[in-house]
Amino acid sequence: MARKALTDQKHELIMAHILDPEHSPLPAEHQKLLERVVSMSKLLDRYPSAKQAVALHKTKFPEISDTTAYRDARLARKVYNSMHEFDYDFWKSWIIEDIVKNIEKCRDSGKDSYQYKRVIAMEHANLLKAIGEKPEDLPDPKRNEKHNFYLMVNVNNENVSIDFNQIKNLPKESLQELNRILFGGNEIDDQGAAEIMES
Repeated sequence: MARKALTDQKHELIMAHILDPEHSPLPAEHQKLLERVVSMSKLLDRYPSAKQAVALHKTKFPEISDTTAYRDARLARKVYNSMHEFDYDFWKSWIIEDIVKNIEKCRDSGKDSYQYKRVIAMEHANLLKAIGEKPEDLPDPKRNEKHNFYLMVNVNNENVSIDFNQIKNLPKESLQELNRILFGGNEIDDQGAAEIMES
């Protein structure tokens, strides 16, 4: 018959070990593991980084390997998870469900007293707080289609704006010609370079 893991042991056995360690009903290997897990849990309270907690854990228990120390950290987080890892989504859904159950209990009671109506009103207010504000809409992926973008080109010291939508619809030959005009460099000789430097 396989031995039960520490997490599968009955709560009463673990409580009896904690209250009276000298007359513990837990097997010896579980006693050592429980001591290490409780120690690791206390370390994780002070040092949330697993790497730091494992290093300190190994100084207290030098006989364990890195793998065992990290296993102890995982078990401590599993056993004492509300302390080390706060699962926001779980608790939010739990509290909303609890509020809804309270409202249903008051309505199903059949009593139409002021007290029940007051509780229902308070729970509705709590429900609104728990749900919170409606999140903003995600950015529209077609937003760019709704705006006009222009390419500003300087032609003979005069700014000309060209709509990107018009450029997009030009034939291939016209696009190549526009590209050559805009980005094709004119060769500059020494005299042209001197004029540019003087200006």
